[in-house]
Amino acid sequence: MSNNSTYSAWCHVSDEMYSRADAHRSLGNAFHQEATVEIRQILDEHNKRKRPLDSAIEKTGKLVTANWNEQLKTKKKLFGITREHEALFNFVENNKHISTEKEKQKMLNRLTKSAELQARLDEEYYNTNMEGHQMRLKLENMLKNCYQIIQELEKQRIEVLCNILTRYNLHMSSFGQTLTHGQKQLQQVVQRLDMEKDIQTLVEENSITAADQKAEFLMADYFEEDGKSLMSKDRRREALKIKLSRLEDSISKTKKDCEGIQKLIKTYSDNPSFSNQKNLDETEQQLDESSLKLDLLEATHYKLSLSLSELEGKPKSFHRFSDSIVRWKDKDCEHSVVQLTRPVKLRKTPFRSRQSLRASIIYKGPVQTLTQPGVTPPSDTSDQVSATAAPDRTEAAKCVSPASSHTDEDKDQGQTPEFCSLGKCKAIYSFTPQREDEIPLKEGTWEINSSNSRQRFLAQQNDLRFTGDLLDIYTKEENGWWFGSLNGHTGHFPSTYVEELPVLNSVNSSDA
Repeated sequence: MSNNSTYSAWCHVSDEMYSRADAHRSLGNAFHQEATVEIRQILDEHNKRKRPLDSAIEKTGKLVTANWNEQLKTKKKLFGITREHEALFNFVENNKHISTEKEKQKMLNRLTKSAELQARLDEEYYNTNMEGHQMRLKLENMLKNCYQIIQELEKQRIEVLCNILTRYNLHMSSFGQTLTHGQKQLQQVVQRLDMEKDIQTLVEENSITAADQKAEFLMADYFEEDGKSLMSKDRRREALKIKLSRLEDSISKTKKDCEGIQKLIKTYSDNPSFSNQKNLDETEQQLDESSLKLDLLEATHYKLSLSLSELEGKPKSFHRFSDSIVRWKDKDCEHSVVQLTRPVKLRKTPFRSRQSLRASIIYKGPVQTLTQPGVTPPSDTSDQVSATAAPDRTEAAKCVSPASSHTDEDKDQGQTPEFCSLGKCKAIYSFTPQREDEIPLKEGTWEINSSNSRQRFLAQQNDLRFTGDLLDIYTKEENGWWFGSLNGHTGHFPSTYVEELPVLNSVNSSDA
């Protein structure tokens, strides 16, 4: 944070306040109300949002660690049972020709029970390994979401600090000759503020490097992979083939899942009105989960295939996971870890300017005392930032046809101006107005009035019903506010809370 204009500006404020302590004592109460209380509220809000995130990450991390230890414990137990089973098998094979029928039957019963116990532990170990993959994926997604939220909170904090500096500058300008010199220096510092650059610096300093995208996953290791074990080659070969067959079935099913999800994403992309951003994000997350599962299954399949090739005397084949699998040993057995590249995909959020909606909702202070000549301050003083953008919004609202005007004389005669519609948009978020000239919005979704699954993507325009607000667009302003109408009422609304609908002449559909 030390290499941005916001930090430098606050350092200058600190030095200036120290040298002029007596003059600034009179500003204490105002600064306390407009800066200290507001910053404290922001910090309390941030702490409340961070606390459940820390708790969730800690809880999930403990689950991942517990699963990891459970896998190691189950693996050691499985190796021990398999080792005992193979010893028993060899004993039976070596002594069955010198044993009586009764002794043979007892040995076969023990061998059968040992095989059943081995199969049960093998299935338990496989399920534990799959659960570990899911837990690790959940932890990764949680860390990604927390990273996104923390960065948004830092952006919000920078915005609030910049807005406080601007208001502090306004207070300083009213103190007269005593603080003129300090006010001029402070004004120069405030003019050098570059919020966009500071936020960009924040993003770059906290960017995720290639090393951060590497993730290690504990792989399933089996007794049959050990070439020095007591198990014969034929039994090892058969056991490896059974496990490879199980993995191939899982890989085939996972590939079909990925293909289905990719088709769904393509359908959403080709038909934006059938879904919203939330559904698209959830679908992309499902694709990421299925792709990770596929990579882990293929890595395990490749590792077992190497063991089978070595057993059959075949050369090792090259695979994309050839350099990603790392083995390490402890006191009892060998373990395998696969290193996968997990790129973190963060949703890009639009930059909020000082007149942004969030800033206008957070700050509830007095109107600005500095006004331009000939411009009357707005009567609504509940939102300073909205009041700053009011002149532009008022001018942009006058999009009328040449046959009509927006004069007081027309209003007295009861004439209503005619607006030019640029198109329609739907409300994707709910919005509560803060001024009289703003329109409230109600979030909604598309619903298809059809029971045929094929018609879900081939429905006619009359089969679609939007449950939220549909607005007419009259003007699009550069400050992020649009002007339009809803149910006969005209006014302004934030463009980030709506989604413009495409203009379609006709939508053809077929039941074939």
